Amino acid sequence: MTVRDSRDNCRSKGLIGKTFTNRRLSLWLAAVLSVNAVFLAFLIFGDIGKGHDRKMIKTKEPLLIEGPNGDQNYYVLPLGTTLYHDKSFPEGHDRYVVYLNHKGAIAHEEIPMKPEYGGSSIDPLWLDNVDEETLKETFKRFPLSRTDVAAAIKANEITKDDLADIIRSMPD
Repeated sequence: MTVRDSRDNCRSKGLIGKTFTNRRLSLWLAAVLSVNAVFLAFLIFGDIGKGHDRKMIKTKEPLLIEGPNGDQNYYVLPLGTTLYHDKSFPEGHDRYVVYLNHKGAIAHEEIPMKPEYGGSSIDPLWLDNVDEETLKETFKRFPLSRTDVAAAIKANEITKDDLADIIRSMPD
């Protein structure tokens, strides 16, 4: 074996070693990229699916929203509002989510996160069906549309006499 043959033999072994190292590096790089792609897909498609797994209902009548902190006022959730079921409670009530769009700044105060909130503070308001007494009070404060009034009357089986009494009790 000559010196030249010996050098060629060493070069080919070095080339094989480099090729093996390059292949190994390529495989590791492909594996890391694949794991990242799977993780990214999970993040993207995992969030999309969350919005679609809630049961949705559309209200057939206007509903009353009790004011916060027991302020004794009612506010109206319009007929045809989509509610997204969030949770059922053993006490017999359900919690729903309503999505609202708003343009511009909202006058607000920050709610400080306290350790007892566990990273989430949910402070729901109560939603009620419209009864005769509440309907009287609501008419005094809110101008409801004919459709809202008709839906509330139909849903709560208010008679024509009840409606006439409500109208008579309204201020002029």
